[in-house]
Amino acid sequence: MIIFISYNPKKRFLDVISIPRDTNIFVEGVAIRKINQLYAYSYKKSKSHRDATESIRNELQKILGTDIQFYAQLDYSGFRNFIDVLGGVKVDISQAMNYDDNWGKLHIHFSTGTHLLNGQKALEYIRYRTGDRADLDRILRQQGFMREVINKVKDPRVIIGFPKIAKILYQNIHTNISVWDILAVIYELKNFNLSNVRLQSLPGSPSRGVWVVDPSAVQKSIELITTGLVNDIEKFPTYSNVVVEIFNASGKTNLAGQMRRALLKKNFDVIKIGTYPAESKYEKTLVIDRMGELSKAQQIADVIGAKEVITKIDSTRGVDVTVIIGRDWEGLKNIWVKK
Repeated sequence: MIIFISYNPKKRFLDVISIPRDTNIFVEGVAIRKINQLYAYSYKKSKSHRDATESIRNELQKILGTDIQFYAQLDYSGFRNFIDVLGGVKVDISQAMNYDDNWGKLHIHFSTGTHLLNGQKALEYIRYRTGDRADLDRILRQQGFMREVINKVKDPRVIIGFPKIAKILYQNIHTNISVWDILAVIYELKNFNLSNVRLQSLPGSPSRGVWVVDPSAVQKSIELITTGLVNDIEKFPTYSNVVVEIFNASGKTNLAGQMRRALLKKNFDVIKIGTYPAESKYEKTLVIDRMGELSKAQQIADVIGAKEVITKIDSTRGVDVTVIIGRDWEGLKNIWVKK
């Protein structure tokens, strides 16, 4: 799990960009194609976790085109200890998860429903990866898990244990962040508003087993983080302040049309609806901020009852928000859907 995090303390706003493990990189003279291979290569060469972590940091600086002052690497043991000291993290699982890798000694089995995950189970949950949309699904799962961790850290019962949490982190982490800064971050989370988290994935597309980065789209993502807006992006002219497009990937017919009618009644403008192929397999309904105005996507998510909200800038669509209705449609708010 590789993530880039930027926090604005004045606006109390947190930006997160998830980096696919298969992101294509080029290291001169070395047969490495994916960023997840770089850490193992660097550690084998230097026998230093710090050097290996810095190699990832340096590669991300080139990909993102921005300086990364601080870095941190938490190993599996540290992750398990951190979740355990929090008292576990609660997650809702909408689809059974089953995966066995006897060679790698990895066995993951979760039934549907609400689970309180200890450190070991949480590690299995975020590592689960199978199917054609494996990296996207895992990134969404990891981002959702991060929200739950932040929410758990805000719990007054957990706040009492801050010194122990900081100690666990510092003992299990390879970083250039001081222990006092770690304490400051944990304290900052105490009053943090989860609506001020903007989640993105590294822009690009899959090709021949790797994730190929889109440099121009990456530039827009970083521009959004550093300035709070994206320039040179136009919206479809309309009467509404929020322009929406809806795609049905649920497997049930007519849901896009029903949602469109409900949103029109609330003065949102829906300029396009469509249906995704059955094999698209969107398990969860996804609300996507296309213009870098997260609050508009959050408005739509609140109306339809969706939990997954991400930012993915796309200047070609001309809309503020894209909604992809997933197979969890029955769990959404029933103000718009006829069951």
